[in-house]
Amino acid sequence: MTSGSDGTRRALLRAARAILRALVRQLIAHGVTYPTFSRLVKEVYIDIGTSHFTLPFKKQTDSRVALVTGITRKEIGQIRRGQAQRPAEAIELEHALAARIVGRWLAASPYVGADGAPRSLPYESSPGTASFVELVREVGGDIPPRAVLDELLRAGAARLTPRGDVHLVERAYVPAQSAEEQLGILGVDAAELIEAIAHNVEHPSEEAFLQRKVFYDHIGADALPELRGRVRALGGEFTQAVNQLLAAYDRDRNPSAPGGGRTRAVVAVYYFDSPVSPTTGPKPAAQE
Repeated sequence: MTSGSDGTRRALLRAARAILRALVRQLIAHGVTYPTFSRLVKEVYIDIGTSHFTLPFKKQTDSRVALVTGITRKEIGQIRRGQAQRPAEAIELEHALAARIVGRWLAASPYVGADGAPRSLPYESSPGTASFVELVREVGGDIPPRAVLDELLRAGAARLTPRGDVHLVERAYVPAQSAEEQLGILGVDAAELIEAIAHNVEHPSEEAFLQRKVFYDHIGADALPELRGRVRALGGEFTQAVNQLLAAYDRDRNPSAPGGGRTRAVVAVYYFDSPVSPTTGPKPAAQE
């Protein structure tokens, strides 16, 4: 192993430690012990070692998986038997459907007005006329429109007008503060971010994914309420513009869009602040 690969591995371990600090804090807070997490990590190592590190000329074996993961063949067999005995977990992320519906509502006619603002929709109307039921059928297939409306109302993303129309309140769907829902998003969004950065590490000069960050480390805490509000507004404008862009390439909404294999495209934005520990030396004004 070269010194360069040693440095890369050390950098990866530092990144893993930083990720784990945030993750382990949530695990402990929700009663997940180290033995449980350790078992989960071994399962993931075995799954990835089995599916991503195969040899083109040979069937993947427990010996090969043991070699690439460092887990003994005995443990691999035990863990696989345990996985086979457990019922499959089917976790449905309802927030994904609700987010798609809000995105379609904001994308184009007939759900937006001439000014580009989302229209208030009658719950149901004649076929072919814009309505909330028609919107849900277009995006969600056989999902009951009433169940979707109840979720949007519960999350505060929509409200009913006095005449019974459905009015979009927020231009992005954010689930109500349920720990189960928020942790579901943690699993999806954090994994996508890590995959994007990993792609850029592996392909630094060929079709790198968007990866940008701006931060300042000498902002007074008294400014945070105003700053958070303004960033939230800018983030909403950005995501709405990106939603319009992606919708134009989505073949469900634009059959004339370019063809090829079915692919997911995700653009996300986040904001974070935290106190800065006292340090010595000059502070950088900004990093990008």
